[in-house]
Amino acid sequence: MSVSVFLSNRSIQVVIGDGRSNRAKIERFFEDDVPEGTLLNGTVINEKALEDTVRGTWSRHNIKERSVDLVLNSPHLMARRIEMPCLSGQKATNYIMNESDEKDIARFSDPVIGWYPLVKKKKTQSVVSETAEKEFIETYVKIFGAVGIRLNSIHNGINLAVNMMQTQVGRGTVVYMILDGMTLTTMLFNGGAYVNNLSTRVYSQPGSVEFGGEIRNAVSSIRQFATAQHIENPISDIYVAGLSADEMASLVAEMQGYPLADVIKPIVCPPNVSLKSGREKFGSFIFSFAGLFDTVGGLTLLEALKKSSAKYESKKNVLKVIIPYVIVALVLLIVSISVLVTMIGKTAKLAALHVYNSDEDVLVAASEYDKLVLDAELLGRAQGSADLLKEYIDSYPKPDSSVNEAISLAARDENVQVYYDSYIASTGVLNLVATGGTVEKINKFIANLMSLDIFEHVDYTGYTFNEGDNTWSINVTCTLAGGNGTVDEAETADEKETADEKETTDVK
Repeated sequence: MSVSVFLSNRSIQVVIGDGRSNRAKIERFFEDDVPEGTLLNGTVINEKALEDTVRGTWSRHNIKERSVDLVLNSPHLMARRIEMPCLSGQKATNYIMNESDEKDIARFSDPVIGWYPLVKKKKTQSVVSETAEKEFIETYVKIFGAVGIRLNSIHNGINLAVNMMQTQVGRGTVVYMILDGMTLTTMLFNGGAYVNNLSTRVYSQPGSVEFGGEIRNAVSSIRQFATAQHIENPISDIYVAGLSADEMASLVAEMQGYPLADVIKPIVCPPNVSLKSGREKFGSFIFSFAGLFDTVGGLTLLEALKKSSAKYESKKNVLKVIIPYVIVALVLLIVSISVLVTMIGKTAKLAALHVYNSDEDVLVAASEYDKLVLDAELLGRAQGSADLLKEYIDSYPKPDSSVNEAISLAARDENVQVYYDSYIASTGVLNLVATGGTVEKINKFIANLMSLDIFEHVDYTGYTFNEGDNTWSINVTCTLAGGNGTVDEAETADEKETADEKETTDVK
């Protein structure tokens, strides 16, 4: 039996069964909660809490197996697909290392690179290359090792899920949306071939009106991406995973009247996954089920970690040859100096040290030092959590006067008048009406908006001809980008407005 373990910010999922490269048979699967503050996007915040969680899961469900495949979705575990010549062994590994994205490698101070093959053709093959920080991998090896569990492999869950769902796609052009906590992963397949995936944060609760709006935005983004990639095949199905039946029904109702609303449906278990029971829970266990599929061949991250450690051992062996000679020389030097030191001097020094070490003030200071070291360690962990939280806060859309200036600049060259309708702070959606003398000028204005980094995407609908002044009007919906979106105009202190004013002000 094989065991697949998937860790997210909120839960640990364990799947036990028989996995092959093209199919999996599930015997048992279950999910336990992970204490808050234990994991954040795959990064271990509290090692002891995660160790206790794994130990408790193994005990609670009476799991006998002590060898597992770990699945993670984390920005600290990068994965990408590569088309390369048909090579094997060290030649393939060297080729993949040479082809690794320099931007990805630059993110890590001590990277470990692994890979596994996908499709092999006559002269080329597709492989998945995975890159992670050495310390990131070693942390999980240490935690599971402390529980008495050996890790066979560590893989990126999104690419494993792509491989598992490939058989269900066939030759269709479909989209998979997988909700895991507050992360929405969108996968696009064109004509049965995998194209790309995008992970975004979700700020609304499933089942709410706002959540339906976020899904509409995600659908709009994937449509724009498909257009940009010149994908002509229409999207036939959009499968959604990670929602309850009631939440799915609410989403379908909210999507009515929008493009592609009629093709949104709950995900179903693919034919290459067989379960004894609980088939309806497949959507909540996609990544852990995908981890059961065998990735045959290649070089796992754990194997790459061992090889890098082997190089380190080789360096240590060289040091082992040199160190004895250094030690002998130091010993001879110490002996020579010791001969010159009188017994009286040694006794006096020993007595002084004994008095110092027995001094009550010294003992109290040493105890306070130990306490300060412990406090500093706890504060360091808290600071790390606070820094990660700040990154999320900074990524929230930031509306201010510079947004108005950028829109006005985009409209000025096309002689288009802009009237602001509303702004919703919780979603970052800005609604406005653009009026111009011709449809072409309005289209150029919208194109200018789409080129701005401050908007995650721009949608427009409903051309209206104004007979009074022979002009055209259109409704435009702009979704502000996160904290990384920038406006080229410099902000001043007087131009900044509060978030509450932005939420209710109708600017014109």
